[in-house]
Amino acid sequence: MTTESLNLLTITELAPLIQSREVSPVEVVEAALAQADALQPVLNSFITLLADDARRDAKEREQAIKAGDYRGPLDGIPIGIKDNLATKGIRTTVGSKVLRDYVPQEDAAAVEACRRAGAIVIGKENLHEFAAGGTSENPHYGAVHNPWDIERIPGGSSGGGAANVAARVTHASIGTDLAGSVRIPASYCGVVGLKATFGRVSQRGIQVTSHNGDHVGPMTRSVADCAIMLQVLAGNDPADPSTVPVDVPDYLSLLGQSIGGLRIGVPTNYYFDMVDDEVDASIRKAISSLGELGANVSDVEFATLKYMELVRAGTGADSFIAHEHLLKQHRDDYSPELASRMLASQFSLGRDYAKALKVQRLIEDEFAQVLQDVDIIATPTMAFPPRRIGADTAMISGKEHPLRVSGAGDLYLGHNTHVSNATGLPTITVPCGLTSEGLPIGLQLIGRPFEEALLLQAAAQYEKISGWGNSAPELTN
Repeated sequence: MTTESLNLLTITELAPLIQSREVSPVEVVEAALAQADALQPVLNSFITLLADDARRDAKEREQAIKAGDYRGPLDGIPIGIKDNLATKGIRTTVGSKVLRDYVPQEDAAAVEACRRAGAIVIGKENLHEFAAGGTSENPHYGAVHNPWDIERIPGGSSGGGAANVAARVTHASIGTDLAGSVRIPASYCGVVGLKATFGRVSQRGIQVTSHNGDHVGPMTRSVADCAIMLQVLAGNDPADPSTVPVDVPDYLSLLGQSIGGLRIGVPTNYYFDMVDDEVDASIRKAISSLGELGANVSDVEFATLKYMELVRAGTGADSFIAHEHLLKQHRDDYSPELASRMLASQFSLGRDYAKALKVQRLIEDEFAQVLQDVDIIATPTMAFPPRRIGADTAMISGKEHPLRVSGAGDLYLGHNTHVSNATGLPTITVPCGLTSEGLPIGLQLIGRPFEEALLLQAAAQYEKISGWGNSAPELTN
């Protein structure tokens, strides 16, 4: 099997070949590293490549598998890790100049879990500075480029991971999602991205973050691969009090089951605000496809979402607290844009923070009520296509719109995704089309707490009939 063909396989396709020893983890990792070497100058998707470590680990897994120690479908699979997740003995910069030499003493919980499952980490992936934005235009390590159009942003903050999965460098990547940072780049790069229920996956080892709404989540080439990744990541962590001791189901077991009778709600407000015409058409077509599969589609409304901007005020205060000690010692190492945002957040008033918490609770209550009447909520992941790197405007329905005045553009990037961080509800994005310029569009599905299996089931059934599963940009070849 050629290097190129190995890179194109999904985890679901590749795992049986590794298990049967038809393919070696060494071959798979060498193929991934060759792709990384070829595309790093184009995509700038890594901050630290770990070629020597990956080759060593691949040889160890090859010998272990020969001895009968096969650990499951992630064994021998090359993955990437966002550079804000701690890696023992490996620098973890969080995309910042401040932490350019920081080397953690232990792995993050998600990294531990993937290593136990036999996954091979080939690199730490580029991201928005301190994971604090939706573009991955990093002033210290350079911008990440979208493999579907290298002049465009890949989304963020987990931009390097999504770009690598889309470009067939990694077979999966682990990101973090505080306002959409897994789902935004997954949508913009045409891959699957999942933010599980808050408490389903341990946050332990996320560096410099707000623990009010941050999540660890996978980005993959297919829904089945996403289920495999979640199987490894999910579970109670005694060292992380945010995790919840609930049973973890077999996520793969439901993927082939019908969604006949599933109740899908389509919001009549908020999520379709300022939506691009081509995005709107693709999303409506995807929702119609779910109806053709037997789902019952109906309209839903969220009266409280008109107050969502107040919740953002609370997240700003949380972010300042996470950065306060670093700003005191290393203020000059921050980019001017991020420093000004962080410093301004310290002036949030207590009453405003209290209002943010109150509104957040009202939104949570309304979603809980709506999700008694429907099983899943379907929306656009992103309201408009990715803009050009460095641009101050975005094209929406053929018209230019200013999006970066006072940082409002970056905030609007998370317009449709941030709500699920405020509610903690499980949310997945799956590819559902391309614009006329060949840019990916993502369908977002939101479910009830700890019902990731149902989301994966619905997403897999849509993927099966859509024709968009495992789509790759021309850059791959």
